[in-house]
Amino acid sequence: MTMRRPLMTRFFVLVLAISMQSGFVMGQRRAPREVILERNIRAEMNFLAGDAMQGRGSATGFERIAAEYIAAQFRQVGLEPAGDQDASGAPGFVQRVPLQSLKYKEAPALTATTGGATHRWEHGRDLLVSLMRGSQVSGDLQIINADETPARGAFVVVRTPSDATRQSRQDITRRARTAGAVAIALLENEANKQMRESGKARMPELPPRFSNEGASARDNGFAAITLRPEAFAELSAIPPGARIDFGAPVQADEAAATWNAVGMIRGADPTLSRQAIFLSAHLDHLGVADEGAGGDSIFNGADDDASGCISVMELARVLAAGPRPKRTIYFVCFGSEERGGWGAQYFVAHAPVPLDMMVADLNFEMLGRPDAKVAANTLWFTGFDRSNLGAELARRGARLVADPHPEQNFFQRSDNYTLALRGVVAHTVSSFGLHADYHRPSDEAAKIDFVFMTSAISSLVAPVRWLANTSFRPHWQPGKAPTR
Repeated sequence: MTMRRPLMTRFFVLVLAISMQSGFVMGQRRAPREVILERNIRAEMNFLAGDAMQGRGSATGFERIAAEYIAAQFRQVGLEPAGDQDASGAPGFVQRVPLQSLKYKEAPALTATTGGATHRWEHGRDLLVSLMRGSQVSGDLQIINADETPARGAFVVVRTPSDATRQSRQDITRRARTAGAVAIALLENEANKQMRESGKARMPELPPRFSNEGASARDNGFAAITLRPEAFAELSAIPPGARIDFGAPVQADEAAATWNAVGMIRGADPTLSRQAIFLSAHLDHLGVADEGAGGDSIFNGADDDASGCISVMELARVLAAGPRPKRTIYFVCFGSEERGGWGAQYFVAHAPVPLDMMVADLNFEMLGRPDAKVAANTLWFTGFDRSNLGAELARRGARLVADPHPEQNFFQRSDNYTLALRGVVAHTVSSFGLHADYHRPSDEAAKIDFVFMTSAISSLVAPVRWLANTSFRPHWQPGKAPTR
């Protein structure tokens, strides 16, 4: 007996360890759906961010496959469908967003009018377009240095240092857009020059419009262009305040669509069930690079934003396995965030509940790696000081702190902003540490910290469950509600 006790003890400890790992504890089983498991996250990440998905390009067939995959996960964990009817006529989990694609009839041109004279520079010959949000943009010329602030409504020419990095040029462009400028013009770098001189530059890709909108709908936007040195010097020599126009006539192209995946848990309380909590992310990414780009051409979008979609799916899995919450919870993965937030805009315009019944939206974006600017195992919350939601969730155990990158304006750069502009208290949860793989083919599953991601999602289960079962209603702080 004395010789067998240590053996039996070791055997019991081994069985207990295996039982805990597999979900069994002393004869009781914890269903895998009730905990966040790293193996689920890995499986979902390897599918969504795998090469076979071809970068889940906005409004492409691969984006639709992503939506169908997420919809299948929603169905599997027991959510109720909240999308369109499926092929059999039954309620489904996918929402089709009808779009009309547009294309230029001719190469767009940049024109400046001053002193009765008109100057003209053409796409492909004098300039290239790096971003186009609208077919026509117009504004008064403003010429500034890289550290100065653009004026709202201005067509901004920015003098950048010759050694400006790709990231710094992107930051300058983003600041101009955030400030309300209609366009930004930069001196071309070597990569722009090579593309322009190769003669292989494609016509600028225009954002689509909803199919039922008129020709002028959403025509105002933002443009980012790069100019060859001679054209940049000529434009910079024009007196500030001159009228600048960029664009060309457009024509409707083929019908298109983007796709949302939508599921729900219907609330159990007769009164609170009329209120809704939204957990959201975006399922699209940048697709495949232009031909001739060389090297890896697939923008896998592992962190941006397969990680967010997986957060939504895993929270759905856990919350659906527990008791029904008092409030209704919608789980939504939006299409075409990368091309202007079309999926989110359509969803809000066709909201399943009245806007005043939308209690909050927690949007998840880029939380596949830890951010060195915050404490270990911590997530950050965009616009933390704009409402009382982040602080309240933190008091309930959420590992949330204020966004440590306020200069990046992340609050306005994701689908939460679409809901926030309609009055819904909507923020994004993230841990993006400004890594160099952002919007590059190198944003792959191999770069994901799965241990961190598992812990991060797990830390949100109890606070989200609390929010779905309380009568607490978050509000914008005085003067902090977003406006256009």
